[in-house]
Amino acid sequence: MSCIAVSVIERGQKKLLLILKFLAMALMWYIAPVAAGYIAEQLLKEKRKRNLHRYLMGNMILFALFFLITQIAIFYKLTLSVLTRIWMIVVALVLLIAIVMMIRNRKKIRLLPDTSEMKNIILAVIAILVLSAFSVVCVPADTDDYTVQSVLTMYTTDTLYVYSPTSGRTQMLSVEKELLDEMAGSPVDAYYAVCVEICRINPAKFIHLVIPFFVFPIYFCIYAAWADCLFQKDTKKKYLFMTVIWLLYITPLFMDKAFYYGIFQHGWNGQTLFFLGVLPWTVLQLLGEEKETRCFNEFGQIFMILTYAAVALSGQLMYRKGFFIVTFVWVSVVIMAGIMRWKNDSSI
Repeated sequence: MSCIAVSVIERGQKKLLLILKFLAMALMWYIAPVAAGYIAEQLLKEKRKRNLHRYLMGNMILFALFFLITQIAIFYKLTLSVLTRIWMIVVALVLLIAIVMMIRNRKKIRLLPDTSEMKNIILAVIAILVLSAFSVVCVPADTDDYTVQSVLTMYTTDTLYVYSPTSGRTQMLSVEKELLDEMAGSPVDAYYAVCVEICRINPAKFIHLVIPFFVFPIYFCIYAAWADCLFQKDTKKKYLFMTVIWLLYITPLFMDKAFYYGIFQHGWNGQTLFFLGVLPWTVLQLLGEEKETRCFNEFGQIFMILTYAAVALSGQLMYRKGFFIVTFVWVSVVIMAGIMRWKNDSSI
């Protein structure tokens, strides 16, 4: 009987530990981004229409902060465990500041969404769960990139981009050294390693089975924001747009060879996150309310400068040329808006 009781207690402890791990990841991936977006909105007096925009902006801010902190950690040769503790403190501070601001503005905060908004939230949650589950269950794990190897190497050695993810050695060939330097320059793998360090989950299981449920909300919300921008109050066209988008991303699964990392096969991959996530969000920020480029004066506002910094650094976290591409797109639009204003004293 005592053995049975011990077994029941151990199972209960494992379930409790699993719940705590999920709550930690939910705080980091779901709640902290909304909190960061809310803080930016309150500090800069910029009103966002929906929590969707706060969530996306918050994600970009947190990714940008993580990139900066990780570059400092790599420069000073800090360990993964130290980086994890620093990041946990940053997330805790973000949540604490957001809570304090919410308490101060409690009279202005609407705690419960209206019926139509609640319906959209429920449909969005169902769609995200279906897409994530489809990615995990129906799509075979693809190991074309080095994400799992890189995360596993950092986790097992408690280092940051010191050992080669392919050979596990510090003595590397020039090709391996170049690959490691590129990874350190866009350290999205370190973000996953921090998550693994917090939850103590097998890196392969985390990347292939857990991470889709955290990255697919980002993809989904970005395209939902695009649907809002393009079709505004036309709900049917919004749903049609979202359906077509995801059907297009499913088609590479039936092709012998895809020309890019698929969102279902490599949704966690930094290159995929940049080109199918950060870059579309960047372009969306350059659009105004009427689906036209913002006027020239708007780009000088503090919120737009923060937005540029957040998406540029987030892009660099995901992809080694992300900062350059975001900057190129941003500067091109600013120059174009400036030329149009100089030409006819108006924005484009």
